[in-house]
Amino acid sequence: MTNKNILCAISGGRSSAMMSYLIHHTEKYKKFNVVYCFANTGMERPETIEFLKNIEKFWNLEIVKIEGVYSEQMGIGVDYKIIEWDELSMDAKPFEGAIKHLNKGTFQGLPNSASPYCSKYLKTLPSKKLGDSIFGINNYQLALGYRGEDMPKRISWAEIKADKKRIFPLLTDFDKPITQNDLNRFFDSQPFKLGIHSKLGNCELCWKKSHKNLIESIQYGTRFIEWVSEMEFKYNNTMYREKLSIHDLFKMASLPTTGDLNFDEQDDNCVCTFQ
Repeated sequence: MTNKNILCAISGGRSSAMMSYLIHHTEKYKKFNVVYCFANTGMERPETIEFLKNIEKFWNLEIVKIEGVYSEQMGIGVDYKIIEWDELSMDAKPFEGAIKHLNKGTFQGLPNSASPYCSKYLKTLPSKKLGDSIFGINNYQLALGYRGEDMPKRISWAEIKADKKRIFPLLTDFDKPITQNDLNRFFDSQPFKLGIHSKLGNCELCWKKSHKNLIESIQYGTRFIEWVSEMEFKYNNTMYREKLSIHDLFKMASLPTTGDLNFDEQDDNCVCTFQ
């Protein structure tokens, strides 16, 4: 790596957390200028926020917390604001702002598999604005917490070798890429853990989750059933596969058993990440 500036993207999950620990504590990165960034969507679970706070507390690692700033006026792009823990939106306001921002032109609709814009507008663009403001435009590399299970569907060795703008420490800094089992062993040695199963993380009702995962998320408890319903009504479409509405999923989650339902589909890499 020739560029000594790194923007380390912390999503709130265990993979990016382990990556941040690696960058913060190993000799390889001692001479790098590193900014650790969490971009809040407003739909994270409280357990995720507590996990991020513990990263700061136990690892002596400062996280820059940001939220996207959006406009409904044509010609005004996405910006960001830096916030403190007690200022984090927990009521989907950034997500709603991103939807309004994209729908100010001819486009009409919610993010879904055919138009997966939410990660770009909630994570990528605000974090790029932050990185550019600190290091200079594109004068840094973006560190992403991909792990072994992400290969080759999300990233390949050929792409990693050719990529000059991003680094993937969990894939490249060990004899073998870090896997889910390695994460388990790592956090077994730490004084804190993520207080929810990883499948419940990221946006509570993310459209990338499988139907089975969404139903489990609803059964676990979520704050956003009515909010998603309001967005579906306002924009006259839905985020979910097979054009299911949130109330369709809620009804499925309310059944005495889901054993007879078809859960053949897989999660679509349910990670709301920087790109």
